[in-house]
Amino acid sequence: MTSRRRLGRLFLGVAGLATMIEVAFFHHLNHLLNSQQVATERAIQRLVQVRSTQVLANLKQHYQGVTESPNGQYATYVDTATNGTDVVHVVSLETGKQVSEATDLYPVQYVDWLGNTEVFVGEQRSPGDLELNTFYVSNGQQADVTAASVPVFSGLSPDAQITKVTYSTQTNDIFVLITSNGSSEIYHVGTMEDVQSVPVPAGYVKNIAMTQTGKILYVEINQNGVWNVLKLSETSATSSYTPDFEMNAQLVKANAALISVIGDTLYYGNVNSNGLVTSVYKQSQGTPQLVKQLTRPILASRISVTGTGDLVLNPSAATNASV
Repeated sequence: MTSRRRLGRLFLGVAGLATMIEVAFFHHLNHLLNSQQVATERAIQRLVQVRSTQVLANLKQHYQGVTESPNGQYATYVDTATNGTDVVHVVSLETGKQVSEATDLYPVQYVDWLGNTEVFVGEQRSPGDLELNTFYVSNGQQADVTAASVPVFSGLSPDAQITKVTYSTQTNDIFVLITSNGSSEIYHVGTMEDVQSVPVPAGYVKNIAMTQTGKILYVEINQNGVWNVLKLSETSATSSYTPDFEMNAQLVKANAALISVIGDTLYYGNVNSNGLVTSVYKQSQGTPQLVKQLTRPILASRISVTGTGDLVLNPSAATNASV
């Protein structure tokens, strides 16, 4: 009887040991499989990134108006159709194949992304007569065909050009920077496509960016030979029924370059005597915070900020481009 009990305990011990070995084996196997899956996914991501970089480089070598969507999935480029009109193409950066195109456009001056699903197109209807069109990435359908109207800017200098568009997805407010030889104008576009001039302090405006809430517009402006970043805030008197979009101006930083606005956070760079950025700061409320001290000065146009607030130096393509 005692021998049987000993044999039973021995059997249970062996069975338990075997179970532990089996569990450890499958745990190790599962770890290897997960590790291999992660390695495979990373390898695929690297291949996609390499492919995207190659597609962008090839487009920039042959075309104008090359931009990359905020999510990194698409790119645009501009060329001319056989009938002489401009065309904006959208291609997949993963495959290099065309997704859609906007055709029969006036001469294109500017291309920008409205999120990841639409594209802004600044067109010159005639010298001094511009419009801000949009189209859907999915099918190339244009707003000047499907909507009642698109913003039109008339009576401008013959060399006037749409240089920058910034917008708020929360309020649908749009600000448009138009420049000509030595001068600049900012316009506000409301929800009904009404266009208003935005009075700004004297100087030449080079760049603009709006907060997500749509209440603050930052501008980079040259005043008496110094590049400054200003903060323009809506006044209580502002309405869509006035000819001007009134805003209060406040100096944020002198000798600075406007880099980007992510959400409601401003990113700007301190510039040296050559106009190159030496350090990058961010500011939402209160005291500015140093983001990065650059080892080598660089143009502000060669710095971008991701949606998560990470700096990218010398990006392969921006989300907007003048043509």
